[in-house]
Amino acid sequence: MERNAMPGLDPFITVLAEKLHIHGYYAFYGEHYNETDMEQYRKQLFTSFSNIVWVELDARKKYMIVDHRGRNTVMKLIEGMLNTRRTLRANQAMAGADTSDVQQNIAHLSQLIHMLKFTTFRT
Repeated sequence: MERNAMPGLDPFITVLAEKLHIHGYYAFYGEHYNETDMEQYRKQLFTSFSNIVWVELDARKKYMIVDHRGRNTVMKLIEGMLNTRRTLRANQAMAGADTSDVQQNIAHLSQLIHMLKFTTFRT
C-alpha cells in the first residue's frame, strides 16, 4: 500500500509515533517512500521526539530512528546485512565473478554504521 505524507491529521502518524515510542525505530519498506514524505513525518513528529534520524539503506529499505535503543537495533540489522554481503562477495570472488557492486554496497553500509555510531541523542 502506497502512502503519501500529507500535512494535517494522518492516522498513520499516530501508529508511527506509537511504534517509535515502543521500539525506538520504524522500518519503511518500499520504493514509494521518499525524502519529502520523511520530512513531512519528521515535522509532524517533532513535538513528540526531539531527535529523529532518517537512514536509507537502499531504495527499498529505510529506517526512522528516534533514540539510542533504536540506533543500536538498526546498527545490528545493518551488521547482519553486511555479513550477508561479505559472504556474497566471497562466493562471487571464488566463482571468478565481478564483486565491484557488492563491494560498493558493503562500503555504503559500513559508512552508515560509522555515521550511526557517532550519532548522539539528547535525553
